[in-house]
Amino acid sequence: MATKKSALDALRSQVLSKTGAEERVEVNQRHLIDKILARYSAEYVVYRELMQNSDDAGAKGIEIVFETATSNPQETVPNLNAKITRVLFKNNGMDFRPEDWNRLKKIAEGNPDESKIGAFGVGFYSLFSICEEPFVSSGKECMAFYWRNDQLYAKRAPVPDDEEQKDSWTTFLLDLREPIDMLNMDEFAPFLARSLGFTANLRDISVYLNHHRLLNISKKMREPRPMTLPKTMHMTSPQKIFTLKSVDLQSVQLDATRLEVSRWLGEVTTTTTTIFLRTASGHLDVKVSKQFANEMERTTKKYPPSQTAIQILYVGHDEKQASAENKSIFKDLVPFPEQGRIFIGFPTHQTTGFSSHVAGRFIPTVERESLDFVDKCLQVWNHELLSMAGLLSRALYEDELSQIGNLYNEMILAHQKPDEPDDEATATARDWLEKRALHALQAFQFHPSTPSPLVGHYTDAYFFRMSTLSLSILSSHGVKELDKVRIPEPTMASFLSNLPTIPTNVYTGSQKFIEKMEKAGKVQRITFKDVLKELENRTLTETQMVAMLKWWIDFRSKFIIPESDTAAFFQLALVCSGESVKPLSTLKWFVNPKLTPIDMPLPPNTLPYDITKTFTQPELSRISGSWQELSLLEWTKFIVNDPDMEASPNFSEKVLLVLSRSWTQLPDSTQRAIVAMLSQKKCIPTKYGMKLPNESYFKSVTLFPDLPVMVFTKQPLEKLLLSMGARKSVELQLVFDRLVNAGSWDHMQLVKYLTSVRDTLSSGEIKRLKATSIFPREDLSKPPTPPPKDSESPTSSTPPPPVPVRRYAANTLYVPSEVLADLGLPVIEWKGRWRATSDEAKLLLELGLLTHPSLDVILGLASLPTERDIRAKALTYLLENFKTLYTLQYTPSKINVAFLPTTKPDVLETPDGSYYNPACSVMDFPVLREDLRQYAVMLGIRESPLPARLLERLSKNRPETKAKAQQMFEFLGRFQGDFQHHHWTALRSLAFIPLDDSGQKFVEPQNCYFDRKDSAFHPDLLTTVDFGKTANLFLKSCGVKEEPSPVELTQLVIRSPHDFLNRNGGVENYKSILRQIASHMHVIRTQKALVSEMIKSPFLLGEKRITEDPEGNESEDSSNVGQVVVHYKLARASEIYLIDDTVLQQIFTPLSAPIESHLEALYESLGSTWISKQVKENNRPQGALAVTRRSENLQELIVERAPLLLSDHPANRLNFSLDWLTNKLKVRQVPEIQLRREFIPTGVTHTESTTACVVQDQSRAYYLLVTPKGDMDYFDIADALAKLLLKKKKLNDSIWWSSLLSSSLISLKRKGFQVDRILNAKKAEVARIEAAAKADAAAAAQATADALGPKQAAAYLAQLKEVFPDCDPGFLMDALSRETQDHVQRVTMKLLDSGYPRIANPEKTVASPPPVPGSFPVPDSKVSTISTLPPPPPPSITNQSTSSAGGSGSGGSFFERFKSWGRETVTGKPDRVVSGIEKSGAGAKPSSSPPQQQPPTTPPSNSVVKGFAPDYQQNLQQSLKAAVSNCRSNGRDDIHSEPTSSTVSEVLTSSYCDVKPGHHLNFAGHAGELELYLSKDVDADAMMTKDNHKSLTRFVRLLMVLAQDVFGLVPETMHVYYDPEGSTIAFNRGGALFFNWRYYVALGHDEGAGASKKQVQGRTISAKDEAMIYWFFTMAHELAHNFVSDHNSKHEFYFSSFCEQYLPSLMVAMAKAPEMTAISSPATSSPNIMDTPVPN
Repeated sequence: MATKKSALDALRSQVLSKTGAEERVEVNQRHLIDKILARYSAEYVVYRELMQNSDDAGAKGIEIVFETATSNPQETVPNLNAKITRVLFKNNGMDFRPEDWNRLKKIAEGNPDESKIGAFGVGFYSLFSICEEPFVSSGKECMAFYWRNDQLYAKRAPVPDDEEQKDSWTTFLLDLREPIDMLNMDEFAPFLARSLGFTANLRDISVYLNHHRLLNISKKMREPRPMTLPKTMHMTSPQKIFTLKSVDLQSVQLDATRLEVSRWLGEVTTTTTTIFLRTASGHLDVKVSKQFANEMERTTKKYPPSQTAIQILYVGHDEKQASAENKSIFKDLVPFPEQGRIFIGFPTHQTTGFSSHVAGRFIPTVERESLDFVDKCLQVWNHELLSMAGLLSRALYEDELSQIGNLYNEMILAHQKPDEPDDEATATARDWLEKRALHALQAFQFHPSTPSPLVGHYTDAYFFRMSTLSLSILSSHGVKELDKVRIPEPTMASFLSNLPTIPTNVYTGSQKFIEKMEKAGKVQRITFKDVLKELENRTLTETQMVAMLKWWIDFRSKFIIPESDTAAFFQLALVCSGESVKPLSTLKWFVNPKLTPIDMPLPPNTLPYDITKTFTQPELSRISGSWQELSLLEWTKFIVNDPDMEASPNFSEKVLLVLSRSWTQLPDSTQRAIVAMLSQKKCIPTKYGMKLPNESYFKSVTLFPDLPVMVFTKQPLEKLLLSMGARKSVELQLVFDRLVNAGSWDHMQLVKYLTSVRDTLSSGEIKRLKATSIFPREDLSKPPTPPPKDSESPTSSTPPPPVPVRRYAANTLYVPSEVLADLGLPVIEWKGRWRATSDEAKLLLELGLLTHPSLDVILGLASLPTERDIRAKALTYLLENFKTLYTLQYTPSKINVAFLPTTKPDVLETPDGSYYNPACSVMDFPVLREDLRQYAVMLGIRESPLPARLLERLSKNRPETKAKAQQMFEFLGRFQGDFQHHHWTALRSLAFIPLDDSGQKFVEPQNCYFDRKDSAFHPDLLTTVDFGKTANLFLKSCGVKEEPSPVELTQLVIRSPHDFLNRNGGVENYKSILRQIASHMHVIRTQKALVSEMIKSPFLLGEKRITEDPEGNESEDSSNVGQVVVHYKLARASEIYLIDDTVLQQIFTPLSAPIESHLEALYESLGSTWISKQVKENNRPQGALAVTRRSENLQELIVERAPLLLSDHPANRLNFSLDWLTNKLKVRQVPEIQLRREFIPTGVTHTESTTACVVQDQSRAYYLLVTPKGDMDYFDIADALAKLLLKKKKLNDSIWWSSLLSSSLISLKRKGFQVDRILNAKKAEVARIEAAAKADAAAAAQATADALGPKQAAAYLAQLKEVFPDCDPGFLMDALSRETQDHVQRVTMKLLDSGYPRIANPEKTVASPPPVPGSFPVPDSKVSTISTLPPPPPPSITNQSTSSAGGSGSGGSFFERFKSWGRETVTGKPDRVVSGIEKSGAGAKPSSSPPQQQPPTTPPSNSVVKGFAPDYQQNLQQSLKAAVSNCRSNGRDDIHSEPTSSTVSEVLTSSYCDVKPGHHLNFAGHAGELELYLSKDVDADAMMTKDNHKSLTRFVRLLMVLAQDVFGLVPETMHVYYDPEGSTIAFNRGGALFFNWRYYVALGHDEGAGASKKQVQGRTISAKDEAMIYWFFTMAHELAHNFVSDHNSKHEFYFSSFCEQYLPSLMVAMAKAPEMTAISSPATSSPNIMDTPVPN
């Protein structure tokens, strides 16, 4: 790299050292100026530059004159609509000097004077933006500019003396390039005013339109005031370039006079606007290094000045208020509250970040609109200068705050009194100073600047950095530093009077700024320490204390305060309590004036009420957890020790009145404590002086005059006085001593006295009266005293001695009442009339006299066994007075007294044991007597027993007869809604159902079933019952079932299998039972004990097939030909074998399981084994292995069909993969194969010949061996392959594979198999061989094809006509001409795929099937031919279908072939019959017999399977019949299944998703012989209308014809359902076939509903015929699901097989079926018609 650089240096030196002509770099001046002006895009840039030059020239004033093309000196109103053609700009500064003239004509050469603004030398050329050739006149010289092409020239000349202006103003004459409108003065005037803000010399600006002065702006300035700079400020910029020496403050006044002309009225008005502002000028010394100065000179063409200035234009609060409201002209000069701008002589677009303009020697970008922060040197310069702007703004702010602080001290502090509000003058002064301070704070709040945010960032930063002190701010105590002031908190302002805080107005107006300072840590909020400091320095007044405590409540709820801080707070907070000052920590009580008087002495540790009255009790508790309300008890403890308590009656009375006010609300313990204190004090004033409470009496005690009666002005609460011991009556014992004589005494007198002194009696005396036996009982038994006789003298006899009176306590007697006396109750003896409202009666009642018998007493009377009269009266009394006297005490369940009469004479019962429902007697429950049932609800008697009692009675009293049982069950059925789960559980296992009238045989509900006529079980097999519809409903809830559940059925069968077999309809019904068990095995499997029993029980049905010889003798030799007889036997699963090979079954005839997939799964799960696992096979090939044409063809066939063979088998079912089958398995031929089989359980052996087997050699290679005898037996081949490849082989697998091997690809494709890949592979192989052939052979072949002779073409055409007799011959010839090889085969494939044009009524001839893939040529006649085509039919076969193996000419599937059924068939005489074994190539020979001698015949429709093994068709038919017999009944089970989807993978096609919809169907009944199911959302009653019933009958009739006459299905396997929304036509549920009635109607198959007939190729097809065809295919589709559940190619095979097998039966059934008569009503369409989906 260094070498290359030095070489370049040498080359440059060589070029520069050579002499020769130099070339000057040319500059297009016009383009240069245009590019410069493009950066001068600011508005009014011309006037800005001219004003800047004028200010640099020291001009005091300037004039701007706009001239129009025509000007009238006489006009008085300026024409503002006239176009401006010329502009004159004049200033009175110094004249141009020679160097100025020289610099004027140079571009990019700025003013070298460092004191001047100009730096780039391009400002003058802004004139060219409006003027083409400017003219300048200054002093005695002038200069004109003009263009010559793109070069600018200038001429300078002296000014003639006669032309010299008298005022010697410098003038710029600008002839505008194009006339313009007069400038908008609303925008131009503010621009001029803004430009005048920082001019050093300019003082006056005038604007003229011709001779009219439109605007004049003048600037007046006062003498500057030097600002005192504190020493705490940093006077030097960060890099020491600038040093602030001094600052001058100068007030400025700007006046603007504007001439305004109304454009509509032409009126002229003059407006004058004045504003005031201040400028702060900072004088700076500049000190830079020489390197920095040189860099500055390089960039700006001038050296840095040694001194400079920076200015800030600030509008204070007072200036702003004094300025005019109309600020339209000065709106940009007074930016507050918006941001100011940076002035570089004149304003730029750059904002300052705060509300003041800043002017200084900043270095701008070329266009002078923003500061240059790109150039490193200029960036440092501008940065340093901005730091001085921050310093100057801080100095200006501090100066303003200093002035505010001085004013605060003079106007507020000098007149302020501590803890007193401001007077009016002080408040006004405070408000003014706060507004002024807020204005200053807002003016110096910094925001992001634009367009460069660095300006605001730097200014903001240095505003705070350039002072060591914190920012000054006005506080509540004058101007303070910000860190000594706190953010205000309104809740604390009233008690923190000594703490300086920011005034609320100032904080609100500058909240964001204060919060910013708070985040920066420059100011903080009031802290808890501030509060403690305030409390430490002074004592709060009560008002301040209240405010502080309110704050304390809120503060304590928000923060967790340490205990030490809390203790300090309560210790420092002092409160004035009386004449003393106490800390809050020493106070304990607060006063509740409603409880404790505030005008009486209080404990010394009580808070002043003036403080606590503003707080609620919860708030006081939150202030201090130790503060408590002063209780009466505590107050009493304090007040009882006051000497006045026993000395002053008034004082004592007042205390007692206070206690009386709240006495009733006091708890007993408090009352007792207060009484204990007062009872020891002589605090009761009496007429005998102050007495103890127990020595004083109330005024009402007048029995003795010498008692100390109380003397109160206002008597306290009587209850209080009584509690203290004051007496309200004389002692009762004294009363007894004085009023009662020693002998008998009258209780009536005593009652009257006690009544008079009732209020004086104490509770103890009342208690004594209650316990004393005072009152006699009225004797109801003594007869009345007879009157004395006249003959006897009153004194003739001695009076009898007085009888002692027996007395009783009042609570043992009843009030005197005749009703109570009749009940035999003791009543008080009473003289005179008893009045319950009298005072005497009230007293006796208080003493316990009874007004009525209690509930227990009246119930005892009502239950007397012998006293019927009293019993009846007592019951009547109870019923009449129940609601008024006994409701609350009466609880039916707790009454154990039997007092209620029942329907049985003299039988009484309790309320809980009797019922008022007469039907309860059915179960021998006590029933309330009929006349009392109206009171049953009132007495709490239930209508009927509870379920538990019903269950208990049923278990104890079981019905002995069926009639009795029916009554009881019908009665119990009324309470089904009341029975709970545990009740039903108990009933299921309770043996209460009688089986006869003996009363001895009972059965549990869970072990019996309802007797049904249509039951599938013999009556002797199940225990059945029937008690009528109503009773049966109850029994059904108890657990009686319609039929056994799967588990129950299994238990019944395994316990008596022979009974089920013999009594229940024989083998087929027994199989149905086994199918039910098999389908529910997933449930039965959970019963492990049952499964074990099933394994041991001989309940499984085994089949033993025995072949009878023609003479009728039984033989087990399978070689004999005779009728097969099946014998059935019940055995264990281990004794029965599963048949996966019918050949083995025929040979060894073991006891085998039915060949049904469901039953096989059942047998296998219980221990049955597959017969193939019990047979040991040994293949013995005879002769040597050879590779022959037969083996090679079979090898190729297996490789070709391998994908089809393994398509339906997942990898886990295979022993070998597809790749192994196509590459590893070898096919060889041997002369003979002997197969020896041994049945292991019995040791029986059997040997026979076979045509194919698989063997393994010593190298473990596998060989498929075939014999040369006869036709290829594809079943033996498929069976050998299945045994080898499949882990578990079934008979269906062998049948399936033999079909795949023996059928041609065309036939397989017609049946739906995806064989296109195989066909394409063959085509690709042929193409590959053709491409590999030599060019000459290809050319020869092409030539041969092109030269297809007429004879060969006719032969090919004849072959095609045999296959497609109805095809247009011209179309066939054209198709043949397009082919180059394999003409017939290729045309045949194309016609089968795409169809062809047909001719009318073609003469059908029998043609030989064309060669198809799968057939091979046979050049050697010694090797047997392998072919998929059928052999020639026997001569006896005639008049069969004309369909060939290749199709009927329609080229479609089996369904399309079926559509041709019923057409007229014209049978012609064929030329020849071609055998299914056809020779080709050199060895081919024509038929030996002439064509005309051949009998007329047509190939059979099923000729495609003639090449199968001899027993293949028979095995397939057996499998189809077995699938039909495997169908079963659903057994009325409801169906609830969710939708499922599965991925079906085919080898030759990509996988696809097979979706099976879900079903939710409920059994609804029977439709004829078929079960009917409805969707869960369908209402059966609403569904089964008369018309719908007829439609359903027709559908069932159709299904019955198909089931019985076509497929041979039993009706029980067919089911009809109706699903209004499902997309399924039919489905197969484990062998149960379901068909959707809705689609029968929706598809128009219901001929009775008016379905119209259709015309098909000239024939009329009725709806019945169409329905028969449609539902035939649907039924075949569902039957195929008995083999395969998925919709795959295997299902398609079985589906097609069903259709082919049973199609003749359908044709016969359709021919025999009677025509259905159409209903005459007009046709109606079903409301649920929808597109037909595919059957499931």
